[in-house]
This record gives sequence, C-alpha cells and structure tokens, in this order.
Amino acid sequence: MLCLLPVGSYEQHGPHLPPTVDAEVAVYVAKRLAEVTNGVVLPAVYYTCSTEHQGFPHTISVKCTTFIQYLEDLLRSAADTCERVVIVVGHGGVAEAVTLVAQQLNYELGPRFLPLPVWRYVKVRDHAGTDETSVYLAIGGAVGKMEEVCEGDVSLFGVMRVSAFSKTGVVGCLRPAEVSAERGRALLEEGISRMAKKIAEFIHISSQPPRAP
Repeated sequence: MLCLLPVGSYEQHGPHLPPTVDAEVAVYVAKRLAEVTNGVVLPAVYYTCSTEHQGFPHTISVKCTTFIQYLEDLLRSAADTCERVVIVVGHGGVAEAVTLVAQQLNYELGPRFLPLPVWRYVKVRDHAGTDETSVYLAIGGAVGKMEEVCEGDVSLFGVMRVSAFSKTGVVGCLRPAEVSAERGRALLEEGISRMAKKIAEFIHISSQPPRAP
C-alpha cells in the first residue's frame, strides 16, 4: 500500500490567512496525488518546527530536534503498514529535516520513503503573499481582508526570524488585485503534475531488485 503523509505547520500567515495554511495545502495535494496513485492519505501532522515565525500570534512550534525524532518514529511505524510512504511537506521550514530523515531511513530500511516538499514543485514567490494566498483560494480556503504590502524577501528565511524583517508576517509582496483562485490553480496544477511523475519514478526505482555486491 502506498501511503501519503501530509506534513504542515501551525504558524502565522499574515493577518489575512489562518495558521493552518501549510497543513491544508499539504492535505489537498496529498488527496490529489492519491487519486492518481491509488494511495491512502494518512492524517496530517500539524505541529512542526516553525521557530522562524515565533514572535507572531498564531504560531505553535516544537524544537526541530524534537520534530526530527518524532518524524523518524512515525515513519518507522508507518512502514509496518505501508509499503511506501510519500511525505507531502507543506511547510518549507521543515523540508530539509524531512528529507534528511527519509534519506537515512531509506539507507537503513531500503527505498520506502519519498519526501515531496510542496513549495519546490508549486513555485510560489512569497509567504502569505500574492502567490500563496492565491493557492489557498484555489484549494477552497477562506481569505480575510487583504491590504497591499511588500516586506522582506523569502531569501531571508533561514537567516533570521521573520519578525526581524516583516511587521505583518507577509514575506514578499501581497497585491490584492493580483490574488485569484485561477492564479493559484495554475501554480498548483503544474506542481501536482510534477509531483505525480516523481512518485511514479520512485515506485519504479524502488521496485527494482537490489544489485548483487
């Protein structure tokens, strides 16, 4: 059985989006991928490490070391039920951690785990800006009142906390006139297509018999 595990976060997304955006997007993408892979979507992981967003309301986070250990235990247990596990990562802040855990488990248990960081395939240019807000609209999310703002740059993620370069929590530009579900769907469809191909490639590779040493 192929399982898809959505991994998100509970973190601020500006004054107009809920803190569950990353998890909701991960769940939506996982469900879409399950349709084309005959996979089963597992319940989502909402609370991960979002230290970069601390200082804003509506951010609940754990230490990354705690999350890594938890994810490893979770994936080891999932491997007892699932032949393969695709981790659909909706929070960019844990993409590298998820990839590390998946790689190490693959080395130990064989090719069983595929990390799919959503935002590497769905090419948004911001956090809670025009692109991400459009994606959230496209999955059926409700958006609050929007005001035009441009603050900071996504390249600053990993360098300092968001509160050091953004007062609103938006990173990049939010231009309400450019926000639309159509824009979000275009970004999503291209990304989901590429992720589906990646899963097919992984299944093919992981199905090959091991080479003799």
